[in-house]
Amino acid sequence: MIVVPQITRAGVVLVLLLMNGCGQPPAQQLEAAQKAVDDAKTAEAETYAKDDWMKLEQAFALSKDELAKQETVFPMFRMFRLYDDVGDMLSTVVEYGGHVAAKASQNKEAAKTAALAMEQEALRAVVSAKRLMARALSGKERDAVETIRQQVSALEAGFAVIHGLIENGDYLEAEMQSRALTEKGVAVSREIQSATERATGKKPKTHA
Repeated sequence: MIVVPQITRAGVVLVLLLMNGCGQPPAQQLEAAQKAVDDAKTAEAETYAKDDWMKLEQAFALSKDELAKQETVFPMFRMFRLYDDVGDMLSTVVEYGGHVAAKASQNKEAAKTAALAMEQEALRAVVSAKRLMARALSGKERDAVETIRQQVSALEAGFAVIHGLIENGDYLEAEMQSRALTEKGVAVSREIQSATERATGKKPKTHA
């Protein structure tokens, strides 16, 4: 007669523990995970840590899917919803999100350094072409100068675009365009030298 009430009371306590411990969705962890993803996006992880960003988004999506599955449990069984796995998944998102944001910041800084270096290379190529064009203007090779002048003007316009990209923080695109402009500047300089050599009767030099 004494054992039954004790078992009953134990059952009630167990149910109360289940209701208090298992029925509440991890709202704070979900909010923290969302913030971690937002911070990574603010750090431009989509651009500067692309693969890691995709993994982070996927992990967060899986966490939300798991949470949604738990929410589909019938209301009468709410006390039996288990959010432990969801909480662990969201905690992983928070930790990984911090890693992705830091990596994106580091990669962006490295891209900035590379872009600035390539900008200087492009500038030297443009200046070299302009100097060669100035000499060509005073020589016999003036017939070819107008075309060359247009090419040099295009180099200057391209350099202005590159500088604007750097000012706007688009370092990857700036580096890519700087490389292309440098190559174009070298090609224009060679064309000017060839035109000068033809006009002066010199044998054109062979460029490696």
